[in-house]
Amino acid sequence: MKKNILIMALLVLLPVTVSAQTTYFITGSAVPEGEQPLVEFPDGQYKYAGTLHEGTVQLCTKTGAGTVRLLKPKYEDSYIVNHGIPYTIVSLTDSTAQWVVPFSENRYRFTIDTKARTVTGELFTPWDECFMVGGATECAWETYTFLPFTRDENELCVWTWVGELKYRSEHSEPDKFKIMGQNAWEPKSYHPYTNGEDIRQTTQIRYNNGTDYKWAVKKDGYYSVRIDVFHETCQAQYLGTELPSMPDASTDVQGLTSDAALRVDAGIVTATSSA
Repeated sequence: MKKNILIMALLVLLPVTVSAQTTYFITGSAVPEGEQPLVEFPDGQYKYAGTLHEGTVQLCTKTGAGTVRLLKPKYEDSYIVNHGIPYTIVSLTDSTAQWVVPFSENRYRFTIDTKARTVTGELFTPWDECFMVGGATECAWETYTFLPFTRDENELCVWTWVGELKYRSEHSEPDKFKIMGQNAWEPKSYHPYTNGEDIRQTTQIRYNNGTDYKWAVKKDGYYSVRIDVFHETCQAQYLGTELPSMPDASTDVQGLTSDAALRVDAGIVTATSSA
């Protein structure tokens, strides 16, 4: 009897727990199609990366019960591009709870930090280069020898790297690696949200915030790593112990000239020739 009562109590409480999820979205004259969702990231962060038009934007939070509130900046007429402005939660009737977008642009990016209760925004500048480095790579941690990613032909902010990651006992931190925005240590880098994370499980990446977390190789072999530095996402695939679609040095590839190049497309390496 007691067991049945306990099960019934859990069934009553379960829907309440599931529906208590808080979400964030934006609306206003600056928002394409009038409303856009924000993407949840670890550590209580919600992010938007995309187009905003000249006008104003309201940052909204919606509880599981359906109650909508606004994030009001500490300073009236605050710009969405800023270095961190505190906010308070106010009702929908507060007409000053809006943020200014000074002009239209396709690469606005801002973050709501619900723990610090701040909003930070920027006009994102695409990276010019991207590199892999670490004890699990052939270059180890040697500055200016980092291994380059290849920029996607159609996506300015998407980069792909294909290469071998493995435990290398001759290097310091022999199973670790991270991603850099230049062939040196400063200033740009991306990291996992959990130190020692398996990159095959990574979907979201963290821009350098002073915490030098690194990925750890869980399985030696070749990997395809594809990151979007604007949306801060990652897709990684284990390719095996040998690199697929890679011409062997002893293979006679018919029609391949001396100026042939290797191309990375969707994680597959192929040889192309200009002949």
